[in-house]
Amino acid sequence: MDGASAQSRSGLEVRVSLAPEQRGNGPVMARVTVTNLTGAAVEISETELPSEDMETAQFVVMRNGQQVRYEGPHIKRGPVMAAEMVRIAAGATLTYDIELSRAYDLAQDGSYSVEFQSRVASSAQPSLRSARQDVRLYGRTLATNGISTTGLSSLTSLISYSKCTVTQQTQLVAALNQAATYAAQSKAYLAGNTLGDRYTWWFGGVTSANATIVRNNFTAIDNAFATKAITVDCGCKKTYYAYVYPSQPYKIYVCRAFWSAPLAGTDSRGGTLIHEMSHFNAVAGTDDWAYGQSAARSLALSNPLRAIDNADNHEYFAENTPQRQ
Repeated sequence: MDGASAQSRSGLEVRVSLAPEQRGNGPVMARVTVTNLTGAAVEISETELPSEDMETAQFVVMRNGQQVRYEGPHIKRGPVMAAEMVRIAAGATLTYDIELSRAYDLAQDGSYSVEFQSRVASSAQPSLRSARQDVRLYGRTLATNGISTTGLSSLTSLISYSKCTVTQQTQLVAALNQAATYAAQSKAYLAGNTLGDRYTWWFGGVTSANATIVRNNFTAIDNAFATKAITVDCGCKKTYYAYVYPSQPYKIYVCRAFWSAPLAGTDSRGGTLIHEMSHFNAVAGTDDWAYGQSAARSLALSNPLRAIDNADNHEYFAENTPQRQ
């Protein structure tokens, strides 16, 4: 395998290696190594390190100069806990073998480039990154490599459950009703003539183009809660709030932090469902550029185009706590 490396923060070098040419429809594998080049141990959150489970969009994949969309899970996370910190000894190397084709559409022949980029949960800036690695793929077919692009076509408001207790189902009905209320209220606000502090706080300065995107996003979110068949899966035991696969509407996986969240307010159950619904390609197709109110606010100030594409900004706009006009 060839490799491409770059030195990131805290003296950690990240290298991505792939076979320069690959033929056929087999899985596309990348090896990622993280080496501590300093003379002391370094601590880093496991969410910043490569994930062999492909739990987040940690790669920038380009095909013939066009970015390939990430189709793996989009996860709403809480603050990093002490148990999630990884200690890398001086001079040590961590190695990860990643199946890129599990979460990126590599079904077409072409010239690809792959770059590792992870972000701190509270920042939109990469914390670890590699140099770009080029690879040529031949003999691919127009399949989805296991990435489902089939959504639910029902126009009913039926809710179905998987692995949920009766108590959880009752709580989910309340959460879905709260999310639907948030979506309807947000849509109504955006339909008004004046976009005030509530809009600019979470999405930056008002421009016609950006405001139209946000309006369309909340119109689609409102429509999804009102008319689509939603499935909620309660089987996740991770510490996350929830996650979805953006190409698989309208199935939402709720996790441990979801159940300890309040029904309404900041980082609530209702708001979490807004966050997750916004991720679906059939709805708003948002990304996770930053997590948490502080980072979302900073994103609105520094990069409105990313703010209007960030799921947490949509959630916090909908929750509107503290209340803004």
